[in-house]
Amino acid sequence: MLIGLEYVVAAYVIWVGTFAIYIFLTKRSMKNADQTATLLEQRVSESLKKSIPTENNENSN
Repeated sequence: MLIGLEYVVAAYVIWVGTFAIYIFLTKRSMKNADQTATLLEQRVSESLKKSIPTENNENSN
């Protein structure tokens, strides 16, 4: 059974471990979110490039 200082050390180790896992998962999700945002920006720019000539052709008729 944990008493006094041992209890404090155990609680601190658990807290630090939990916080480290949280940081790792957050970094991973931010990396995934950044990759997703980059892909969406590329798709939007490609669709805008494709739609601009079409709109110009339709307006010229």
